[in-house]
Amino acid sequence: MAGISSNPNSPRQKMINLMYLVFIAMMAINVSSEVLEGFELVEKSLRASTENSTQRNEHIKANLDKAYEANAAKAGEWYSKGTDVKQQTDDLFNYISELKLRIVQEADGKKGDVSNINHKDDLEASSRIMLAPIVGEGKKLKEKIEIYRAFVGKMIDDPYKKEMFESVLSTEVPKKGGIIPGSWENALFENMPVAAAITLLTKMQSDIRFVEGEVLSTLITNVDEKDYRVNKIQALVIPKSQVITRGMPYEAQLALAAVDSTKQPEYYLGNTLLKNNIINITANTVGEHPFTGKIIVDGETYPFSSTFSVTETSATIAPLLMKFLYESINNDVEISISGVPSGAITASLEGSGKIEPKEKNIWTVSGLNMNASPKISIVLRANVGGRTVQESKEFNVRPLPPPLPFIAYKDAGGTTRSFKGGAIAKRALVEASGVQAAIDDGVLNVPFTVTSFQMMIVDAMGNFIPETSNSSEFTPRQKDLIRNLARGKQFFITNVKAIDPAGKPLTVSSSMQVVVN
Repeated sequence: MAGISSNPNSPRQKMINLMYLVFIAMMAINVSSEVLEGFELVEKSLRASTENSTQRNEHIKANLDKAYEANAAKAGEWYSKGTDVKQQTDDLFNYISELKLRIVQEADGKKGDVSNINHKDDLEASSRIMLAPIVGEGKKLKEKIEIYRAFVGKMIDDPYKKEMFESVLSTEVPKKGGIIPGSWENALFENMPVAAAITLLTKMQSDIRFVEGEVLSTLITNVDEKDYRVNKIQALVIPKSQVITRGMPYEAQLALAAVDSTKQPEYYLGNTLLKNNIINITANTVGEHPFTGKIIVDGETYPFSSTFSVTETSATIAPLLMKFLYESINNDVEISISGVPSGAITASLEGSGKIEPKEKNIWTVSGLNMNASPKISIVLRANVGGRTVQESKEFNVRPLPPPLPFIAYKDAGGTTRSFKGGAIAKRALVEASGVQAAIDDGVLNVPFTVTSFQMMIVDAMGNFIPETSNSSEFTPRQKDLIRNLARGKQFFITNVKAIDPAGKPLTVSSSMQVVVN
C-alpha cells in the first residue's frame, strides 16, 4: 500500500489560500451581485473537491480496515487511531454543515437551502449566528478547530506535516489592510455576506478533509505490508490531481501495492529512469495526456499507464447576473465544461431561436420569441474519455425593457454625456445634434434608432406648441426655438418613435423635461 502526501505549496493549496485572502479582503466592501454569484461558483467547486477528498479518505480507511481484519495485532494501533481521526473529522465537518444551514435559514427563513441561497448579500445573518453575545458560535468553532488541530498533530511524527497542519488549520487573526481585528471570529464573520460566509465555511470543511486524508495516509503506511497475503502485485500511479491547468506541472507518486520494504524498486517514466518515485510532467497544451512507464523490483517488471487532463486556467471574469435572455438582441452566453476544451463542446437550443459560437467559450443566442417559447434551454454536449457528457440550463425569455430618450452632449471638458432630463446649459442644447433612445440600466446597453420626435414648447399664453422632427435630429425650427428660450424656460421631448435592434417599431413611453439653464 502507498501513502499519499500533499505539498502545502501545491497549486491546489495556493488556490485555497488565495481565495481565503480574497474573502478576508472583501469583507469591508459592498460586494456586487456579480461577485456574489462568483462566490457561489467557488463554493460549488470547493464542495466538489471536498466530496472527492471524502471518497478518497473513505477508500484509505477501508484499506486500513482490511489490514486490521487481516492482522489485528499488527494493524490494531493504526486502525484505532484511524477510527478516532474519522470520528473527530466527521464531528467537526457536520458541525460546520449545521452552521452553514443556520446562517442560510437566518437569511432565507426556515426553508432556506444551502445549495440555493436567495439572500446572498445579507450582511447580518452570519454575524447573528456566529457573533451573537453568549450564544454566538464563532468562539466555539475556533475552539473546535484548535482542539482538532492539536488532536491530528499527535497522530503523526513528521514535523513537516505538523507545520502544514498548523498552517491549514490556523486560527490566527487575519489582518485587514494592515489592521488586526479584535478576534478571529470577528475578522471572518462580521458584516460578511451570506454567500462569502458559506464559501468560507466550505473552505474549512475542505481543509479538514484534506488534513484527514494526510493523517490516514500516514497511518496506513505505518502498517507493515509484508505480513499480508497477496496474490497480485500492481504498479500504482497516485496523482495529486488528474486535472491541471495549462502550464502547471502534473505531479504523481509511483508505488507498488504489497511490496517488500527491504527491496528498492527502480521507477521509469517511459524508458527514462527516475531519481525517485515522483512523476513531474509539465504540459502546455489543453486536452488529455496519456503516459506509461514501469517499476522494476527483484528482477520483475510491473508496467503502469495513466492519463491526466489539462484545462485552461480556472480564473474567469465574466458577468453572471442574468438568469434570463432577451428578445430582439444577441445574448452572449459563456459556455464551458470543466476539463473539456471549448472547441470540443457543442451547444443547442430547446425552444425558439438559435445559438452560434462567437469566440473561444462565448456563444451568441439570438432570434428568441417570448410568445413562442417563454422558456428555452441551452444544452451542452461533449465527449469525455469516450463517454458523452450532457449538461443543460433553463432560461426565461423576456422582452427588452422600454428604452429611455436622451440628448447626447459634450461637457466643458469635451466628454460626451447623456442628458435624460432636468436643467441643462443652452449652449449644450444648441450644439447637440438631436434625440436618441437606448436601454442603459447597468445590465444592458442597447441602442435604438429614433425615427421621429416632438418638441413641445409652452408659449406666453400657456399653450403647448408642438414642433415635430421626422428624424433623430433637431430641425432648424427646433434649434431656433431653443436659442430664443430664456433661462428657466422649459420644453418637453415627447412622442419619440424608434426601431429596436430587431427592426420592430415602437413608441417610447417616457417623455423628457428640459429646463434651459
